[in-house]
Amino acid sequence: METTTITKTFPLWALVSLSSAYFMVGTSSLSVIALTWQISDGLQVPPSDIAFLVTVFALAFAIAAPLTQVLFSGYARIKILCTGLGLLALALILGASSTSYEMLFVSRGLMGLSAAAISPMCSAIGAGLAPPEQQGRAMGIVFAGLTFASVLGTPISAYLGTLMSWRLVHLLLALVALSSMASILYFVKDRQAGAPISFSHLVEAMTRIRSSFTVLTTFLQMTAIFCTYALIAPFMSHKFGLPENLIALVLLAYGVNGVLGNVFAGRLSDRFGPEKVIFVTLAGLGAGFFMIWAIGPNLWLAFIAIVIWSAFGMMFHSPQQQRIANIDPERRSLLLALNAAALYLGISVGSWISNFVSVRWGYEVLPLVSLVVLSACAVIFSTSVFAMGRGKNAAGGPD
Repeated sequence: METTTITKTFPLWALVSLSSAYFMVGTSSLSVIALTWQISDGLQVPPSDIAFLVTVFALAFAIAAPLTQVLFSGYARIKILCTGLGLLALALILGASSTSYEMLFVSRGLMGLSAAAISPMCSAIGAGLAPPEQQGRAMGIVFAGLTFASVLGTPISAYLGTLMSWRLVHLLLALVALSSMASILYFVKDRQAGAPISFSHLVEAMTRIRSSFTVLTTFLQMTAIFCTYALIAPFMSHKFGLPENLIALVLLAYGVNGVLGNVFAGRLSDRFGPEKVIFVTLAGLGAGFFMIWAIGPNLWLAFIAIVIWSAFGMMFHSPQQQRIANIDPERRSLLLALNAAALYLGISVGSWISNFVSVRWGYEVLPLVSLVVLSACAVIFSTSVFAMGRGKNAAGGPD
């Protein structure tokens, strides 16, 4: 069985240090969105091609995350986590030295591979540090790193891109990654290895309805978001006339409200249960997509729609991770890795759809595409809730 290191006092600083690693993964993944125009001008590529830099990061992450759990399950989780942060710093340095789009593309793939060793370990360690009645809060703190990547990392990357070259921004991110590794080594006392995991466990997790449909929910939710978010800069420019130098303000508004949603999500999940909270988040996210698609070229209404979209979109993840962490506690790290893989695969597929749709039908229809994907997500989530309830009633019987 996978061991935990639950402490008598709430391990706030350990969880915050784990959150900083999530922050680095989120910022590294999304920084190219904030630096779209700078990279496009610097490497002489069209802005739409920047979406593929998000795609390769996410695709590499999605493939590597579950395989990392199988290949390195016998190693201490904190060693895997810190190795991933070190490799992420090296990949960022490689990206900073890129002389062509192809070289930057390769560095983004390497970033995705290294991040695959980071996020699942953060969630697995964090879930085991707090007692069950505070697990939602603990997961909310750990995952807050990704929301802070939106509220701080991405807008700051956009702002720094107006002050210095995008290459220097990459070097600064490498320094932050190394600082995160140092804080984890100091505050996190977990030195346990995860439970042994084989390829048969991976296949079982991917084929059982309870686990596979729950993970598929994450994939579709992130796909829906990134169908629009991957190209939010040109979308806001074309539909609402937003000047290029104000895109950082849009990303800041998105991130601030994402953080607020995440802050409330963990406590609400502990109180009302994760399923009820997730139902509300999907409904609110759908309302945000519909609003930003349906309104005219009114910038203030657009900001309101982004507030709704971001708050409910980020509110989804803490209760979802809490659900997944308790499907099979013995294979918690594997299921969380599959969830993280689904998250980044959703980013990859959503970014690809964003590019495909925008080239053929324009940026303005992207929120409508997001709404269609989100509808499929709601159906899959309802099925997963039914399957999990049936599994509990059957006391561990077959799905």
